[in-house]
Amino acid sequence: MITSETISFNINNTTNGEVPVSLFGNYGDPMDNANASTRYSWDITGFSVTNENLILLQYKGANQTFFQIATLPFSGTTIAEVITALNSLNLGSFFITTSGGNTYINNYNDNVAFANLQIINTGTTSLTYSWNFNGIGGQAQIDVNFIPTIVNLSPTFASGSVAVVGGDTISLSKTASSLPTNYAVYDITAGAYLVNQNVAPTVNFLFNFPIVANHSYLATITA
Repeated sequence: MITSETISFNINNTTNGEVPVSLFGNYGDPMDNANASTRYSWDITGFSVTNENLILLQYKGANQTFFQIATLPFSGTTIAEVITALNSLNLGSFFITTSGGNTYINNYNDNVAFANLQIINTGTTSLTYSWNFNGIGGQAQIDVNFIPTIVNLSPTFASGSVAVVGGDTISLSKTASSLPTNYAVYDITAGAYLVNQNVAPTVNFLFNFPIVANHSYLATITA
């Protein structure tokens, strides 16, 4: 005889956003976040979509060493459409919350690690950077026309932008780190890496490259 039982769940969402959740889990589903305890958040307070046409997201598998960059062409006009685009990556569920007057894009995920998220217009001349020294710390430097501009960044994670114009020569260097390190410069406009190189813990590097007018670049160092 087949018997049946009723199982009840009490689910409490402690955020002020709509959090996608899988109750039972499905390891074959890349969007599955059942029981995930690691939360990734990007503060987008004050940001509104204007003429942005590309989304870039650094990600890696939880057991992988180095980040890679997902690129998403974007033609939307709202943050909701940014979330839709991110969820098309099948890297877990992205959603919006607000806290203390700030707005965040979030992802709960124990299988995928994330770093820098950018929503940009590729028709402008720009250079952004993202360092991730994996909790150990390290030092890196950016020079513009051989003049130190961003010097000896040593926190475990940092990101920002550097003022550049077409014709500038950029120098990217690492001066200290106790871990194997990957350094990369990605020409977002051309959709190609200028360099993507792994180095041993004790090996420093120096990479020079020219800024092309109306091109956007992302410089990353990850350990």
